[in-house]
Amino acid sequence: MIPQKFKINFTDNISITYKLIEDSVVTQWAELISAQTISNVCPINHYIGYASEEFVLEHINRLYELSDLINHSVPERVVKQEIDKSNWKTNLQLMHIHFPDLKNDDNYKHLWHYLTEYNDIIHWLESILVNIWSDTKYASKSSTFRVTLDFNKTSNEMLTIPDDSYHLFYPLINFGDLLLQYTHVGKCAHEMFLFKDFDCPKDQFVPQRRFNASTRMHFLDNFSPPEKVPGIYASWKQFYNDKGGFDYWGLDIDDPKIAFGYIKIGEIESINDRPVPKTLEEMNQLRDKLVTTKVIDWQII
Repeated sequence: MIPQKFKINFTDNISITYKLIEDSVVTQWAELISAQTISNVCPINHYIGYASEEFVLEHINRLYELSDLINHSVPERVVKQEIDKSNWKTNLQLMHIHFPDLKNDDNYKHLWHYLTEYNDIIHWLESILVNIWSDTKYASKSSTFRVTLDFNKTSNEMLTIPDDSYHLFYPLINFGDLLLQYTHVGKCAHEMFLFKDFDCPKDQFVPQRRFNASTRMHFLDNFSPPEKVPGIYASWKQFYNDKGGFDYWGLDIDDPKIAFGYIKIGEIESINDRPVPKTLEEMNQLRDKLVTTKVIDWQII
């Protein structure tokens, strides 16, 4: 049976139905997500991109605590940086540099629970500080909001992306998009491009090759219309070359397996059987409701 729709239920009597793309990678993902429950979802990397500044500062302080805990066992392996409005983007990148080395080394298994939380908080902060502390803010306070069902820590079942599915990688993300989550330790091309990350070492570039049940539901503003595509690809080409071209990436820029972007597997069809929000006011109304909810369950239809 080819999966047609993905329905996810929240508290406050909210149900969102996604129309799924017909592709082999979507069929396999549907089987994986059907075997998972909300109890397996990562609590940090879950509701992302929308929170009070007080809640953000709590996460920054926890990041400092984790840095000290890790460095106590492995001195000076985590570069502890002050995170504030003037430097957050650069310093979070610096704090992330040595995470893959530690996470991939069995000698540090005793630290993995700290390392995992450390990594989650860094990415959580990256997604929200762009809205709170950037010089140019987006059109609304919740315009980067997404809900992630992240099973990377609770599921060992990984599948290989079929060769004929790499064409689904796409760099533009809009309100209502349902994407496969990145599942590797390392950084993908799209993440480095967005943050203009020239610090990431070559061996930490990891294009997506595998996937599991993890997925991301985006509720951001429609600030990436199709007419922006040529400009984004031109900027990506410049970044690709500035970063070292083939010598750094190990892949031609036109090779689909460079996996620039994310695999889109569906988009919102309806919310409580009502049409999808089209205006900024309608989007904000939904986001203001969703951010106070919790995911209950889901089903493939």
